[in-house]
Amino acid sequence: MTAAAADRSVVTMFDIPALDVAIGLLFLYFVLALVCSTVNEGISTALGMRARFLQLGLLNLLSADSNVTKEGQLALRKLYGHPLIQTLVRPGRGLGPRDEAVAAPAAEADPTAATRWWRKPPYPSYLPSRTFVAALTDLARDTTAWRADAAPEEVERAAERVRAATAQLEQAIASIPNTRLAEALLAVYRSAGRDAAAFQRAAEEWFDDAMERVSGWYKRRVQLFLLVIASVVVVLLNADTIAAARVLWRDDAARAAVVKQAEAAAESGAADGVDEAVSELDLPLGWNLSTGGDATDIPDDAAALLSKLVGLALTVAAILLGAPFWFDLLGKIMRVRSTGAPPPASDAVRRGEGEQSRAGSAVIPPTPPAIGARTPST
Repeated sequence: MTAAAADRSVVTMFDIPALDVAIGLLFLYFVLALVCSTVNEGISTALGMRARFLQLGLLNLLSADSNVTKEGQLALRKLYGHPLIQTLVRPGRGLGPRDEAVAAPAAEADPTAATRWWRKPPYPSYLPSRTFVAALTDLARDTTAWRADAAPEEVERAAERVRAATAQLEQAIASIPNTRLAEALLAVYRSAGRDAAAFQRAAEEWFDDAMERVSGWYKRRVQLFLLVIASVVVVLLNADTIAAARVLWRDDAARAAVVKQAEAAAESGAADGVDEAVSELDLPLGWNLSTGGDATDIPDDAAALLSKLVGLALTVAAILLGAPFWFDLLGKIMRVRSTGAPPPASDAVRRGEGEQSRAGSAVIPPTPPAIGARTPST
């Protein structure tokens, strides 16, 4: 048997309706998840959600407490007023180090203050750990930067820590009139063996660990937004998983059309034109605004209503898994349906089942950095 004949036999073996129905549903989930993710990212960007959560995380970190403290707010204002941070702020929107607003900052500089939810904060969405540590240690060395706004008892505690310190860097850290923050930094300094270079690396790791927790806060909030957006989109489009599966199982022409679209998306690496892909889906989407038994009709009995609610809920739950999940799964099933994974090229680097790229190439786009990542952005 020739290789071409073997390939055709494999295709025939796996070209079964049940597998095509699964491919159709996966492609439906992928397209809808892509639509919802695009809307969700647009809303998050417009509202400056990353910048807001970065502010909240920095306030928690500088307070060195589970509760926000006045000392933490002071440290946050000083940090945002530092020239290293100001270079990451959109021009004309930040606070200068000598600006009067440093003593009475704008609302965007203090996450605990009431802010207009529709106004995007001007401060960065990402902050490199090395910039954070450099700005914080520079502020620590400026012994006069904190005194005017610090409480007298905090200044006295800082003086006691300075008298107990030995090295110059340790004295600078101890002079911060924020007891909990100074103690946290001194602990990092001592764990680094009182070495300045090691302290720099350890402080950056401390910042990165804190930002990982902030990224978790952000992801949970964005997931909540995605749930709301997915629910609205699914209800408006009447994207019923059960009804779609029935149509794909019974209608050979609709099943073949959707599978063809899925094959084109898997080969090209994405769906070309999300709006066009949704409109061209040969599935029962939309509402007929009349009662009846069709997939697009409003259910006219309890059993049909229950089936409709379950089908819509299944689609919403699938969208929450994200477009990358469904696209990867779709690609793997498409390879099973066809002839399996292709043989690797001589200089290919294989990443999984049938996924490969030439050595030195970058086929898969990098994932967006987490909050607090080393790549700065505003």
